[in-house]
Amino acid sequence: MAKVFRTLGVIVICALAIISISANRAMTVPPPVAALPNLVFTTVVSGLTDPLFVTNAGDARLFIVDQDGHIKIYKNGSLNGTDFLDISTLSDFISEAGGGEQGLLGLAFDPNYATNGNFYITYTTDDDTTCPYVPTSGDDCPFATTLARYHVSADPDVADSSSGTVLLSVPKRFDNHNGGMLAFGPDGYLYMSVGDGGSGGDPDGNGQSLDTLSAKLLRLDVDGTPDAPKQYAIPHSNPFYGSSDPNVQQEIWAYGLRNPWRFSFDSSTGDLFIGDVGQDVEEEVDYQSHLSTGGENYGWNCREGNRVYNSGCSSIPNYVPPIVAYDHGKNDSYGCALIGGYVYRGSQFPSMQGYYFYGDLCSGKVFGMIQNSRKVWTSTLLASTGYYITSFGQDDQGELYLTDGGGGQVIKISNNTADVTRTLTSQGSFDGFVLETSPGSGVGGTINSNGKWFSIGDTADNRQTRAILSFQTASLPAHAVIDGATIRIRLDKISSPDPFSALGNLSADMTVPNFGANPALEAADFQASATQPGVATFNSVPTAGWYSAPISSGALSAINLSGNTQFRLAFDTPSNDDNTANYASFFSGNYGMSSRPQLVIQYHVP
Repeated sequence: MAKVFRTLGVIVICALAIISISANRAMTVPPPVAALPNLVFTTVVSGLTDPLFVTNAGDARLFIVDQDGHIKIYKNGSLNGTDFLDISTLSDFISEAGGGEQGLLGLAFDPNYATNGNFYITYTTDDDTTCPYVPTSGDDCPFATTLARYHVSADPDVADSSSGTVLLSVPKRFDNHNGGMLAFGPDGYLYMSVGDGGSGGDPDGNGQSLDTLSAKLLRLDVDGTPDAPKQYAIPHSNPFYGSSDPNVQQEIWAYGLRNPWRFSFDSSTGDLFIGDVGQDVEEEVDYQSHLSTGGENYGWNCREGNRVYNSGCSSIPNYVPPIVAYDHGKNDSYGCALIGGYVYRGSQFPSMQGYYFYGDLCSGKVFGMIQNSRKVWTSTLLASTGYYITSFGQDDQGELYLTDGGGGQVIKISNNTADVTRTLTSQGSFDGFVLETSPGSGVGGTINSNGKWFSIGDTADNRQTRAILSFQTASLPAHAVIDGATIRIRLDKISSPDPFSALGNLSADMTVPNFGANPALEAADFQASATQPGVATFNSVPTAGWYSAPISSGALSAINLSGNTQFRLAFDTPSNDDNTANYASFFSGNYGMSSRPQLVIQYHVP
């Protein structure tokens, strides 16, 4: 595939390495606090001809689009021997596999595919018709980007090749810039991207014209009653529906696009991301909120990325700048063509959550983009793969893939970033222990909050002592997801008989932000109710003087990310009434740093 979008060989993304660009180009922010995804690339399918896309039909199968007109199925660990669909023999089908931009381009399964069996494809044809749209109406349009509906056969792994119905054909004068991405939005309508008609620089002025379907994102109702003579209905909520201008194409959802090769909807938010391939200098990712009512103008050919392309544009109505734009660099040294991807919403790799992944065809770079709390987008170079990235795709679980056109592969993207580990030490000013008022009363009395150690157990007059440890867990990232936590305390001295033998397990209750009225140690901490009782049990034999207690998984989400988290330590048996002191003392937060109580936390930030 030569230069897709400028030459399909150039359909990837040239992104930016750690550059943030928001609607205001001047605004930059540092990368997210969390450890960035550390991507791993694993070949799943090989031996393909010119893979351009990979998707799913709502089940475990992967459907692979080859530019030469074949759709293949990968299931149960191998590639089916029979194609799902082969359109290569259609009389008007054009493919330039291995170098050009024409061929089988897109595939989308109906949201109700499991019951209606319908799916949709886009491909290029040599219709050789008269151009229907202003300003080229009457000229010769030898090519077209075509949308067709097909149906699965009785065999779920084979389509009915005779069921094809052409729904829309967009005539064009040139063979490049076809767009061709298909996706159903969260509203149930089919969205289709169409390039600006080709050549270079948009010679027909399609980008800023509402009189043509070229250079647009279309929104179609393919399930409703068709608006004759069309083969589909136009949603009444489309931004230009009912226009008084008969030349305005009411299928248009957004415009000002050069070659929107790949776009996608965030499966969690419904937000729309469009990867639009630039001319010679800049590439861009455009964004549309799920709250949009359409009509956005992304600027082509008045603007290319964030730069002025056509100085003759007096104004750009409804203009929306890209959320990311980057420069090709000298001789395309940084990149040459942007390939839009997906926001990761799978479950296997939490550190990838919320990132929009996209790539670059020429360099094989893969980037991750995420929005911070100030609504500013940050894009970071995550990997340089060397692949000829032609598309990204998802399986039915939201896991992420890319297609390598040069190597004929489908590759799964995963992450091997280990959780971040933080060790917090307790706050000495809030640590201490509380002595029971009288044997068996269950009420706290005397407190000790100034010592360099705290005691847990019972006294010679059979009163129980309980300890309080306080950790400032607000120092963790605000959106941290805690995957594990362990309390560690270092032994100072221990009585004989051993309290672990005399009084049973040493356990911990947890509460947030504090047991009593404030973080400081008080008598009521002894008996105050816990929001998370019995969250951890210490080992009875220390390791190098340290006792450890892993916190139960069900309590991890209760750790306070906006303030203190306190623990109350006590033996399970309040007192064995043997008139003998059974206790262990441990170093407190007032002791040297290396011996203070610790809360060791493993977490990731989505």
